[in-house]
Amino acid sequence: METLKKDWAVWLMLIIPFAFLAVYWDRFPEQIPTHFGMDGKPDDYSGKTFGLLMLPLINTGMYFLFMLLPKIDPSGKNYKLFSDKYFIIRLVLHAFFTFLFFVIAFYSLGYAFNISLFMMYGMLLLFLLLGNYMGNVRPNYFIGVRTPWTLANEEVWTKTHRLTAKLWVFSSLIMMALLPLLPEEAFGAFIIVISVIPVAYSFILFKKIQNTGSVK
Repeated sequence: METLKKDWAVWLMLIIPFAFLAVYWDRFPEQIPTHFGMDGKPDDYSGKTFGLLMLPLINTGMYFLFMLLPKIDPSGKNYKLFSDKYFIIRLVLHAFFTFLFFVIAFYSLGYAFNISLFMMYGMLLLFLLLGNYMGNVRPNYFIGVRTPWTLANEEVWTKTHRLTAKLWVFSSLIMMALLPLLPEEAFGAFIIVISVIPVAYSFILFKKIQNTGSVK
């Protein structure tokens, strides 16, 4: 009961898309765009029911998954050490899925805008917000940069997540400013870079500890 009271904002984000669909269902076309090219034009469609309910249902399923993770994680006790940050991470992820739903919903209703640009800025905001809390995530098997090297050594975990936090925050801010000026492929390259750097960094740190006993 206490968790349900604390999660009122999450539940609000989960319920609003269903309430919106209940009111506007008849206004949607029978085919809903579910994938878009970098030019902002849809290149794949799904039926109305699947196309509109997919994201709200995934978002709802994520809620129960997040509740389950501390119970099934071998490092479950560590969740108590960053419980406030875990709540915020959950909140941000649920907000992101709700945002994606409404972007697709309004596009499907005929509103004209560059949907790919909206989604890219949404993802940049996601990385920016998550980056603010990534440095506080304690070792676990589900949340954070989970490589064989971060999971094997707590010091590697801590330093890797501190680097990731700074990388995601500052690179997202820079990308937000430059995105309208960059070619379409730049965003994909950005995602690859901010994903590969923490992995590579964790490997280098781990090997350094193995060879020297220290990362200093």
